[in-house]
Amino acid sequence: MIYRGSVRSLAEDIRHRTDEELVALLGVRPDLARPQPADLTALAARASTRASTTRAIDHLDLPHLAALQACVVVGEASPGAITPLLGCDAATAAGLLEDLTTAALLWRTSDGPAVSRTVVEVLGPTPTGLGPRAAELHHDLPEDVDAAVAELSSGSRRVLDRIARHGPTAARPRDPASSAAAAVEDLLARRLLTATDDDRLVIAPLEVGLAARGGRLLSDPLDGPDTSEVRRLEPRDVDEAATAAATETVSLVDELMDHLEELAPRVLRSGGLAVRDLRSLASALDLQESTATILLELALTAGLIADDRAPEPAWRPTTELDSWRETDPAVRWGALAEAWLVSLRSTAAPAPEDGSRVNALSDGHVWPPVRALRREVLEVLAGLPEGSAPSAELVLDLLHHRRPRRMPRDAAGVVARLLGETEVLGVTGRSALGSVGRALLYRGGAAAQRLAGLVPEPVDRLLLQADLTAIVPGTAVPELASLLRRTAQVESRGGAVVHRFTERTLRGALDAGWSAEELLDALARFSATEVPQPLEYLVRDVARRHGRLRVGDAGSYLRSDDPAHLETLLAHRELGHLQLRQIAPTVLVSPVGPTVLLESLRQVGSSPALEGAGGVVTAGTSRRRATPHRDRPVTEVPHEPAEQVLARLRVAEEQAASRPVLGGEGPSIPSLDPASASALLREAAADRLPVWLGVSDGVGATRRVFFHPRRVDGGRVVGEVDAAPQVYSLHRITGVVIDG
Repeated sequence: MIYRGSVRSLAEDIRHRTDEELVALLGVRPDLARPQPADLTALAARASTRASTTRAIDHLDLPHLAALQACVVVGEASPGAITPLLGCDAATAAGLLEDLTTAALLWRTSDGPAVSRTVVEVLGPTPTGLGPRAAELHHDLPEDVDAAVAELSSGSRRVLDRIARHGPTAARPRDPASSAAAAVEDLLARRLLTATDDDRLVIAPLEVGLAARGGRLLSDPLDGPDTSEVRRLEPRDVDEAATAAATETVSLVDELMDHLEELAPRVLRSGGLAVRDLRSLASALDLQESTATILLELALTAGLIADDRAPEPAWRPTTELDSWRETDPAVRWGALAEAWLVSLRSTAAPAPEDGSRVNALSDGHVWPPVRALRREVLEVLAGLPEGSAPSAELVLDLLHHRRPRRMPRDAAGVVARLLGETEVLGVTGRSALGSVGRALLYRGGAAAQRLAGLVPEPVDRLLLQADLTAIVPGTAVPELASLLRRTAQVESRGGAVVHRFTERTLRGALDAGWSAEELLDALARFSATEVPQPLEYLVRDVARRHGRLRVGDAGSYLRSDDPAHLETLLAHRELGHLQLRQIAPTVLVSPVGPTVLLESLRQVGSSPALEGAGGVVTAGTSRRRATPHRDRPVTEVPHEPAEQVLARLRVAEEQAASRPVLGGEGPSIPSLDPASASALLREAAADRLPVWLGVSDGVGATRRVFFHPRRVDGGRVVGEVDAAPQVYSLHRITGVVIDG
């Protein structure tokens, strides 16, 4: 590590760095190059801003964050000073300090690295919950703090430990007779706590807090959680479980779309799906509501369902559904998984603080931080040995070690729900990341290709049973799947899917225009055996009764060749709301629409058919499709190579040096944005250094000013020019150069 004796600030340290050091800085803090700074002075000023420093600190892992906090606590950035607080060796501490210096969170002086002033502001006065030193509190400590802590009773020690971990201040208990109040008084008497200016609060000095923590800043191990005891599975078993979950999800989403189309649930005024409709869909698929919500969110993210934006809006399948169904199962899964990976929607979003319920498909599931968090969870799983199946608690600990300052509220619940999504989707199998999940994380579109190699070939055969069921031993080809969707309902899933034929499901096929012969021929074409007699009888019986009544549009009319049947319907008590009226021996009319008439007759056991204008049975009105919402695509803008950014900065430096100095003596003043100018002025004010300012006046002319800044506050800088008080607005300052 090279130190420069003449360096007086972080900005000056950055301006004196070599090309290799600047490339390393831009590598760990790419935000400094967006947008491209005018020159090294602008780059250095940007690195000193609070926003950039906060971003850099937020992206530190636990060891580097602890090392930086230790430097702030001891007021020194040397390996010997922070090693006891970290519980590591000097070499490890030196490496952490070197990394922090590379990231410009520490800067180099002749005495060694020093903490940036902005870092102290960002971390705050109690970076790890430790209070000020006893000297700052004007408090006399016991001669041997460690011994005094060791002599405490169990009750007093519990209170001190809590203050040391979550403090450094605590409120005095209101009940003076309580055990907690007695413990606080004991700690005050032993001089391990001191009262603040407000007698209702007590504070633990830094020395006491460290003693209570055993001399360590953190209780967590610096090298991360122990993963040696993680359950290990055979990679083949993981892939099999993940593949089964992936194919199951595709099948469930496919079936869910049919139920959604039939139900056409309305869109709530507040957005989303009503709880009653969610329960209905979950019950139809025999799923938990949480799983049904995940499937609905996947379908919405992939553009398979949308709000139809009608005057009375409803959730409907989109025009994308039919083309999605025509692709292979692996391709269908890839469309769901790739949309999920980059989506800002998730069922893992933290619940509202008021405890209210978040409806499925509502904007309450939009949570922008989930995209980065989702990827980091997958990276944690990918970083473990192949086949590792960690618990949710271990994943949470590993994630906290990677990003301690970016953990969400209710982190345990969020991580558990994210892992639940990966399990449902088939990204993980039995809690372990499979080869398909790794491909999704690192190779994007290759995940579907990898899954295609694991999924068995779709089958075009089914086994028809005499109990009116059909068994499909695998994933059905699209044509067979479409036939079964129209004629049967899923009864059970597993290695093979069992479908059951009922009068209601067969009537759906007849409503679509199929005849009994066409339906039996289609089933026979896919069946490995002849169509069982009970199924044939059921199909022909339903077809024989289907259409005995014809519903038309008149409001609506009802006609039949059987006048006695119509007279029975006229007298039916449950059909009074239809206001049926006989206009001929074989014709009844009603003011309600054909759809209402059709459904009401079916509810009382009749089997009417819908008739078109020409007297021919029709499939009814076509099913509506919504237009998928075209969200703005998620574009990952790659960071420009640091070498190219640095090359342009060097050229800008040379051009600035060659420009003549106008308007009197002094250096050339580069243009700076207000945030960078403010950062340089704060440094100069703290170090009592004069600066050269470029200041624009009311007509846009720029003049050079030799200025002594005193403080920066409220968008203004206060100081002196020629020993006279002067205040400038930051938005009028075009550039800053620290003198000397």
